[in-house]
Amino acid sequence: MHYLIDGHNLIARTPGLSLADPDDEAKLSALLRRWAAADPRRKVTVIFDAGLPAGEARHLSGGNVKAIFAPNNSSADAALIRRIEALGNPAEFVVVSSDNAVLAAAARRRVATQRSEAFATAMLNDRHFGNREQAPAPRPDAPAMSPDEMQEWLALFGPEPETPRPSRPPRQPAPPPAPPKKKPKTDDEADDIDEWLRLFGYKE
Repeated sequence: MHYLIDGHNLIARTPGLSLADPDDEAKLSALLRRWAAADPRRKVTVIFDAGLPAGEARHLSGGNVKAIFAPNNSSADAALIRRIEALGNPAEFVVVSSDNAVLAAAARRRVATQRSEAFATAMLNDRHFGNREQAPAPRPDAPAMSPDEMQEWLALFGPEPETPRPSRPPRQPAPPPAPPKKKPKTDDEADDIDEWLRLFGYKE
């Protein structure tokens, strides 16, 4: 299907885009290229109000999307109506605009229409739309765990704590063993010692 799009009319009704943005045409064209790339059957011609130079803007076009600026003495609506009136196969086209004059011209040629706000919603919610944030690719040095492996890991080691556990205080060295207690001397032992001292002249 070939979509004829009223460019600035769609910008004003697309969330995240603004006519006050100097890069509004470039941002819409980028969205349309990603949307068209999701389905090779989609072709887009988006027409913007007068710009320099008029005609196809090659820096905004690409893939199945052609961006065109209307001539300085015309408008996007007028250029779009002329294209609708010149269509040789109206059944293969869809006109995207919320301008009543453009929608009336499409109705006269029995061309399918879609209001800009409805098209913007459908484009951004398209499950094949290519501007969704992609998950980062896994590193080659970090093989992914299977669900079974993950369950086994959790069973063995438990879930990772959210906060680090406090470190244990260093162990204090064990006190040295107490010296053995001396037994009190008996009277016999004392007599033996006195006799030994007298024999060797240490005691009279």
